[in-house]
Amino acid sequence: MSRARKGMDLSKDPDPELGAELRQTAGREWAEEAAEDERLTELLRKRRLELRDVARDWIHKGDRVSAGFDGHNFSGAVVAAGDDYATLKESGQFADVLLGVASWNVLTRGEPVEPTGDAAGSFRRLLHEHASGEVKVRLALPGGELVIGTIAVVAVDHLEIVDVDDRHIYIPNGLVLATIRSTESH
Repeated sequence: MSRARKGMDLSKDPDPELGAELRQTAGREWAEEAAEDERLTELLRKRRLELRDVARDWIHKGDRVSAGFDGHNFSGAVVAAGDDYATLKESGQFADVLLGVASWNVLTRGEPVEPTGDAAGSFRRLLHEHASGEVKVRLALPGGELVIGTIAVVAVDHLEIVDVDDRHIYIPNGLVLATIRSTESH
């Protein structure tokens, strides 16, 4: 044993404050590392998401969102999400909006909503459902334009709409940004 240690009582901590500080520092560093790991894990998870995943998450969180696009703006609770669209419910109407045409803003977080049932899958399939149900819809087109009527035919590259005056209107599929319908027709 060295001369310096001969007179020391080794059962006592030579500096109790130093020991406590070292333990606290190590604990704080571990906590900071764990928090950083969690942050990076969440960031990686978000980077892997597609907009349809985000829309489905809005349903589970009960989010009210606003979708703004090309002269149109719809807001409401997200009640369904397909592969390429989300359905918002507000004031007696449903708006089925293509995910890729709108900027989306979460307005409020609420209680999870009861989904309206299985989403149709794709927006095109949803249009087929509207056509087979002879549902009166408003079609949101670029520039804020709306066409009101029933979808008679969903063709390869266009829709045939019969409007309220019994005129037949042909609209290229790529121009249809959203459908709006009454909640009573659902």
